[in-house]
Amino acid sequence: MIPVEKAREIILSAMPVLPAERVPIHDALGRFLAEDIISTLHIPPFDNSAMDGYAVRTADVSSAGTTLEVSEVVPAGAFPCRPLEPGRAVKIMTGAPIPQGADAVVRREDTVEAKGRVRIQKVPDRHENIRFQGEDIPAGQRVLSAGQRLGAAQIGVLASLRRPFVMVGQRPVVAVLATGDEVVDLGEQAPEQAIVSSNSYTLISLIRETGGTPVYLGIARDQHSDLKARLSWACRADLILTSGGVSMGDYDMVREIMQKDGNSLAFWTVDMKPGKPVAFGTLMGIPTIGLPGNPVSTMTSFYQFARPALLAMQGARNILLPRVRASLSEALKNRSDRPHYIRGILERVGDELTVRPTGPQGSGILTSMAKGNCFMVLPRGMVDLERGTMVECEVFGSELAF
Repeated sequence: MIPVEKAREIILSAMPVLPAERVPIHDALGRFLAEDIISTLHIPPFDNSAMDGYAVRTADVSSAGTTLEVSEVVPAGAFPCRPLEPGRAVKIMTGAPIPQGADAVVRREDTVEAKGRVRIQKVPDRHENIRFQGEDIPAGQRVLSAGQRLGAAQIGVLASLRRPFVMVGQRPVVAVLATGDEVVDLGEQAPEQAIVSSNSYTLISLIRETGGTPVYLGIARDQHSDLKARLSWACRADLILTSGGVSMGDYDMVREIMQKDGNSLAFWTVDMKPGKPVAFGTLMGIPTIGLPGNPVSTMTSFYQFARPALLAMQGARNILLPRVRASLSEALKNRSDRPHYIRGILERVGDELTVRPTGPQGSGILTSMAKGNCFMVLPRGMVDLERGTMVECEVFGSELAF
């Protein structure tokens, strides 16, 4: 067995960063930047009003109750006709340019206007309610960095910079193959004791969630001919993921094939629980991760190895699950001869992060993943952990009870 970190290092060293592609920004959500974004503009492009109100010279408003003549009205999208003269005010709307000479905007609710004049009921501070040119983004600034994931705010920034297209990492094509005579597909006619290949649908979803494009090869029966035939359909994939077929049973054939016919096996078995029987190598020259067959083992191994590999191929900057420390909200007994990835529920209680197990932790209990949002990563050993003990947590859930 090799440590998780070493296994991940070997896998990542074999993952190429895929070429970048140019896409419209409305198709770029969730993609990873393949270029630094340097602003060629000032945002905002000119000094403008942050409020509906009146642009004034603070020198003219030394006390509340001062009355000024309204010289013009400037709606958003228009520009002032002339500089602001002493003793006058300009009625201005949110986003409209500040007239030359004005150094503050008084909110409309702090004024009373009548017959072309406005009474200022609150003395403004200099620069109050003014958004200055380049306050958000000055020209020449690096705004976004290569490897950054594009969310809604980043897409909005690109639009404000007048960038209709952006360079992003390509989505990896990932072939997914389940194995075993005992598993069937949804909708397939099969005896009641047959097991639906939940791993197939889990992996397809995890791949999409990580930015890849899954190609489902179906279920290979426990025959070398069927396994090889289905794997041949993956010849254009960037990565192959299999589930099952890498343990020590008589019909676990994936590992066998990785050692024949010009394929390769870099390692087999990782020092972790669940997920020990993980294999990595190549099939037809394509990097291949052989994941265990038990559902929780499949998901745990995916998060530790396949997820970082997919993110690395897309040029992502952050490829590991985020880690936090949390306090156990209930006592826990750890009985494992390997580092243990216990499924947990992480939540905030007051000012403290707390975590507790999801319940039974068997590697076939998929609901332990469905209920959880993190792994509690516990070192090997027989240890009784008291309530309040701080433990390391790797967060995989997108919706935390914070």
